[in-house]
Amino acid sequence: MRLLHTSDWHLGRTVGQRPRDGDFDAVLGEITGIARDTRPDLIVHSGDLFDSYRPGAPDLARCLHALRDLSDVAPVVVVAGNHDSPALIEALDFAVSAFGAEDGTGGVPRLKLVARVRHPGDGGILDYPSRDGEQRIRVAALPFIHQNRFLDESASPATATRDYARYLRDVEAVLERGLLDGCEPSRDVLVLVAHLYVQGAIPSWTERPLEIKDTYLTEADALPAVSYAALGHIHRPQAITRGGITARYAGSPLQLDFGEAGEDKSVVVVDADPGRPVRVELVPLRTGRRLADFTGTLEELRAQAGRIGDAFVRAVIVSDEPIPHLAAAAKDAAPRATFVAIDPRCAASQVAVLDRTEAEEEEPGLPDLFADYLTGRVPAGAVADDMLTTFSALLADIGREDPGIFREEALLRSVLGEEPGHQPPAGGLLIPAEASRQDTGQDGRRQS
Repeated sequence: MRLLHTSDWHLGRTVGQRPRDGDFDAVLGEITGIARDTRPDLIVHSGDLFDSYRPGAPDLARCLHALRDLSDVAPVVVVAGNHDSPALIEALDFAVSAFGAEDGTGGVPRLKLVARVRHPGDGGILDYPSRDGEQRIRVAALPFIHQNRFLDESASPATATRDYARYLRDVEAVLERGLLDGCEPSRDVLVLVAHLYVQGAIPSWTERPLEIKDTYLTEADALPAVSYAALGHIHRPQAITRGGITARYAGSPLQLDFGEAGEDKSVVVVDADPGRPVRVELVPLRTGRRLADFTGTLEELRAQAGRIGDAFVRAVIVSDEPIPHLAAAAKDAAPRATFVAIDPRCAASQVAVLDRTEAEEEEPGLPDLFADYLTGRVPAGAVADDMLTTFSALLADIGREDPGIFREEALLRSVLGEEPGHQPPAGGLLIPAEASRQDTGQDGRRQS
């Protein structure tokens, strides 16, 4: 049995608001070419077809065209990821099931999209014959299970994390029993296709941070005992060595964010026979623009322009003096690059931070700093003096246990009847709030 594993396309993802339509078209075409060359019996996608719950029409069309091209090579199974809308995946599955053609061999659908986890007897286990008909591939489908949906049924939110891990372990155990029910060991190859965060995986940190925390962690030893576990959710291609089975994250096909800069992308080709060790081959993906960080001078940028090529670049340009028209100068130095951000690091513009021992004079107080701030902004004279007086009074009021109020506020309270009969004492900008209540009787008249 030969299987092709891809994952985490994230169609619609941009880099600094710059679309990547050309990159997605190129890499999806490359994946289809690899499928034609390797001739797998089954193609699996382990989740996150799209980057958002509501993909745009062009991304939806791009996805369907790619899945159609892949399904011309071999049957395709897709499970929903955390970025995919289960409702949309269900609608797409209905459309392809209702109007799509079935495979002439064995009557299996050419394309199957699984939106939600299902019981083995209700679509949780899918069977596919190999090309020669001598083997059968049994697939356990495990789409992403969002904890919010789990919490709706959880009896104890306080133990949600523990209960969620236990719930996932129970789901995986049920799927494993479904794989074994009716299994013929001499001809069946067991496969898990899942979108989840498995213990021991190393994130790229471009995934949604909330969903790669321990809240969503699955123990590696809880994975069903299969020949191969095709995992999605983590963008860094890698093997999971715990758990005693062959398991891999195929990873994203493009460097989706700068946390993935430098990562080599690939798809996974798996050869498996019942009762024999699994053979795994990583097929590199060469298309799609890379992401790169650069820090250095314009001269160094110009010298590295050939290596940078047409990458998306975050650049920090180092200089002694400010560079006029910095963006144009950077583009001139590396004309093929697409600059997502260009930040200057100019020595002449750096603010020197002095140690307290280096200060020649005592640090000015807040009233002095405020007076400097008013200079040139407020005309000198009574207005400036009143503002300084108000500022000083507010500073003095900070340390009081019972913060003061303005005299005008005290008068307004008296007029509104909140503190009747009160006449604030003369002098001072702020008066203690307690003073507005002293010497006031129940009938609102000042007591002698």
